Amino acid sequence: MSNFKRRVLVVEDDPFVGSLLAEALKSQGFEVQHVDSALKAKKALKTFDPDAALLDIGLGTGPSGIDLAQYLRLKHPQIAPILLTRQSVGTDAASIPEGVGFLRKSLISDTAYLVSALEDALRDRGNPVRHDAIIEPALRDLTKNQREVLHLLALGYSNAEIAKQRGITVSGAEQNVTAIFKAFGLDRNNAVDRRVEVVRRYIAAVGIPERTQE
Repeated sequence: MSNFKRRVLVVEDDPFVGSLLAEALKSQGFEVQHVDSALKAKKALKTFDPDAALLDIGLGTGPSGIDLAQYLRLKHPQIAPILLTRQSVGTDAASIPEGVGFLRKSLISDTAYLVSALEDALRDRGNPVRHDAIIEPALRDLTKNQREVLHLLALGYSNAEIAKQRGITVSGAEQNVTAIFKAFGLDRNNAVDRRVEVVRRYIAAVGIPERTQE
């Protein structure tokens, strides 16, 4: 019987999440190494030759997971990279190199799903799973500015606070919010509260945003 094990490099700066991913994959027969930064990942590549790499997009200070994915595609094309994040990739989609997978952590229901995504990435590197494609259709019609305003809406901020954070007038914030309602097909005659509805659909599409500042 062959003792061959496929190798996965886990790059995750949250030690708890990184440990969970590593242990889950080890339980499925993978050989795993966990590091917490892009720089440590590059060092690990000198001694650990992975078949795939799970890369958290947000790696704190220093290069991001997307930066590392770009490096891997250029310098180590034999490695199948998959990006992991709690959020939809949103405006960073164009930065993801061709052939790189993208998984939202909220949609990883169990270890079997994660293993399946890895198997797909290893088998068909030209067409990896992409959760950023699973998106509320109305979000595609929003401008970058409107998406950022919608993100602030989902954080629970008022129009006045949105205006403050965006450096615009309250009237300007209200105009952006109205344009978002229109993109979602909501008008004043809807039975639902428009503000609640767009936030509900945003969260369903991209997950609950994290408020980093109060």
